[in-house]
Amino acid sequence: MKKYILLFLITISFVSCQKQTATEKKVDTDVVSPKSSLDYVGIYKGILPCPDCQGIETEIAINENTTFSIKTKYLKKGNKVFVQKGHFTWNKKGDVIILTDINYGHNKYLVGKNKLTQLDSSGKIYADNLDDEYILSKQPSDNSTIETAEENNKETVDLNSRIATTTVIEKVNPAVGKYPLAGTKWKLVSLSKKKVDQKGKNVYYMKLNSKDGRFVALSGCNNILGHYVMPSSTTLTFSGIVSNKLDCADMELESYFFTALAETHSYKLDKETLTLFGADKKQLANFLVFK
Repeated sequence: MKKYILLFLITISFVSCQKQTATEKKVDTDVVSPKSSLDYVGIYKGILPCPDCQGIETEIAINENTTFSIKTKYLKKGNKVFVQKGHFTWNKKGDVIILTDINYGHNKYLVGKNKLTQLDSSGKIYADNLDDEYILSKQPSDNSTIETAEENNKETVDLNSRIATTTVIEKVNPAVGKYPLAGTKWKLVSLSKKKVDQKGKNVYYMKLNSKDGRFVALSGCNNILGHYVMPSSTTLTFSGIVSNKLDCADMELESYFFTALAETHSYKLDKETLTLFGADKKQLANFLVFK
């Protein structure tokens, strides 16, 4: 009888140890995160959805020293490449990278095996992500530390300068006269040195808002909206330019106006006159204060 009791106790002890081992293994598996288990350092590329264009060509470099570089290009919206750099952190679970220094666009990405998934502003996967449209794929690389190459050309716009936009507007008076660039309503008078005849009630104009870095313009019967960046007291670029695309009386003039904004690289204020220039110093558009 004692032998049976002893055998019973040994069996229970053995089963208990197995359950404990299985439980311990399960706990160990649960705590493993992409941060500690995946080789997340690298360059990720893809085309992300865009509400008003054919897609946003995106490239993100995630570096081992917790820095990042992100380049974006709006397809069919010109050739400008927008660049931002900064540092990133992880969420508590260790599966989401947060781009802490980003000031334009999305900043949360779910880390998976050889991929990043863009998340919405609340850190959740988009409800319409049925076809993996929000995924960036990791690119092959032999480099241990990866940093995207600096594109030193006229089509590259450094969006980190948006951080200083408000400071430039408030502390530097770029106007020779009494009318500042932002906050003033500017009436279009010429495009590429050709006079613009303002006909009808709808006047071509532009106005910049220093509080949110956005601008609004009217081109005939269409509204034009977007962002602007003023890195210094003489340089100016516009991005994310869109219009409501109504069939206006003079669509050719509107197209020229749209193109002039997209190609703007610098500006000059002289009393009541605003002039926009391209990267080659060519005059693109001329405005007067709209009184």
